[in-house]
Amino acid sequence: MIKTLAMSVLVLVLTALPAPAQDLEFIQAVEDAQRARPSRLSSTARIAPEAEPGTALVVHGRAFAADGKTPLAGAIVFAYHTDREGVYDRPDRPAHSWRLKGWAKTGDDGRFEFRTIRPAPYPGRKTAAHIHLILFTADGARYYASDVLFEDDPLLSAAQREAARRDPVFADVRPVRRAGSVEHVDVNRRIAPGERF
Repeated sequence: MIKTLAMSVLVLVLTALPAPAQDLEFIQAVEDAQRARPSRLSSTARIAPEAEPGTALVVHGRAFAADGKTPLAGAIVFAYHTDREGVYDRPDRPAHSWRLKGWAKTGDDGRFEFRTIRPAPYPGRKTAAHIHLILFTADGARYYASDVLFEDDPLLSAAQREAARRDPVFADVRPVRRAGSVEHVDVNRRIAPGERF
C-alpha cells in the first residue's frame, strides 16, 4: 500500500515536470558533468577543441530572465553536442558522457559565446542536428534552455520551421551566416519556470 502510494506520488511529480527533468539518468549525467566544470569561466568558451574535425561554428548567445527583456547576468551556460559523425560519446564511455561540452558565464548584458564545430545529426535517424543548452542561474536554479537548430538543416520539421516563423527572437531554429570558412548563429534564450529541473 505504502509502496503503491509512493509510486503514485512519484508519477504525479514526474508528469508535472518538463520532459528533460523526467529522465533521472539525464539529470544525473548533467550533475556529473558539472563536477568537471572549470572553476574559472568567462563569457567566451570552447566546446570542441580547436583540432576537432568539422566545420568551424561560433554560437553568439544572449540569456534573459523570464520576461525576455532583462539580461541574465552571471548565469552559467552548459552546452553539449555531437561530433561531425553525429556521436556524443566515445565508444568506451557510458551514455551521456558528452565528449564535446563546454561552459560559459554570461556577462552583465547576458551575452555568451561558444566556439566549436557544427554538429551532425544522429547516425541513421531523422533528427535535425542541434546543440543542447542548460542555464544555471546565479541563485543555483537549473533550466533546460532548449536546443539550437540550424535553419539550413534539411531534417527540420515543418513544425520547427513554423515555430521559428512565429517567434524569430527566441525560436530554436536559427539562421546560419558564413564568414569565410566559419559559420555563425545568434541565439537568444530566456529562462522559463516550466523548464526548471
